[in-house]
Amino acid sequence: MIVGRRFHPIWTMVTSTTLVAGGLVLLRLHLPVIALGLIFHGAGMGIMSIARGTVPLALFGASDYAVLMGRLALPSLLAQAISPLVGAAVLESGGAGEILFVLFGVALANVFVMLALFSRSTFVIPVP
Repeated sequence: MIVGRRFHPIWTMVTSTTLVAGGLVLLRLHLPVIALGLIFHGAGMGIMSIARGTVPLALFGASDYAVLMGRLALPSLLAQAISPLVGAAVLESGGAGEILFVLFGVALANVFVMLALFSRSTFVIPVP
């Protein structure tokens, strides 16, 4: 929170998605980097919970913010609803390693989407 106030919310979201993807890669490796993977993943998810609300505000402004957040929440809520069924099917067919591989693929796609958003956004780079 102390360091993050100086950065644009998109930078925060790119950092978050990168930490989550990196954490999932480290979880696939052997000890002792599993603990580091858990730390990266947890930090990325924590930062994401903050950036999820600030990125739309920074990109679209405060007008109709509540309606926009509701529309943005729909895909996430649908994914959360279907994920136990998909996770159980992947676990049954491929095991825990396969689940980590699928999660990493989704996290990597998220990193690329955030990088595309980052490259298309127009904002001034903060000078410390």
